[in-house]
Amino acid sequence: MAATLEYFMLPEDERALFRRLAGKELTLYPEIFPPGTVGIPVDDKTVEILDQEAYYLAAERLGPVVVRPLARGRDRGMLEIEEIPSPVYHYERSLPNEKGELVGGRLWAELDVDDSPGQRIGKPAALKVIFEEVNQFFRSSWRRSDPKGWWVGPAAGAAVKGRKLVLREPGHKGRTYGVWR
Repeated sequence: MAATLEYFMLPEDERALFRRLAGKELTLYPEIFPPGTVGIPVDDKTVEILDQEAYYLAAERLGPVVVRPLARGRDRGMLEIEEIPSPVYHYERSLPNEKGELVGGRLWAELDVDDSPGQRIGKPAALKVIFEEVNQFFRSSWRRSDPKGWWVGPAAGAAVKGRKLVLREPGHKGRTYGVWR
């Protein structure tokens, strides 16, 4: 089963998260990339160069990142990361939509092993530790959403409380969220 953290964050919150991840030796890859692409080291300055909606955070020190070429479509010949065998997290950014509302993002990783034949090896324990550290970071310094289920970064929470920002669930007609307390 996949481990997921859902959140709303402004660039200041994203910078704080990346600052927290800087010591973990993670690298950032786009969802689809050309052969020969080298991952970008994750630190607080990385946020300034992000231009896509989603990326992979790879812990290459824990194992190889498995990629496969795309055989069809407009991205033919490009590479994509295989999520299950690779030590990666899928990172969807929380970005504003065309109405200026902040749309939620998520951090997703397959951390558990099931009984399927190719899955018995499992993920490195260090990958689970990094995920739990991010979860603890959210618990200690971020706010909960109202209704519950999402984490709200400090800067996003302050903007919502000041009525300068609306938080919206991703997807067609996603519902709006507030900040608890």
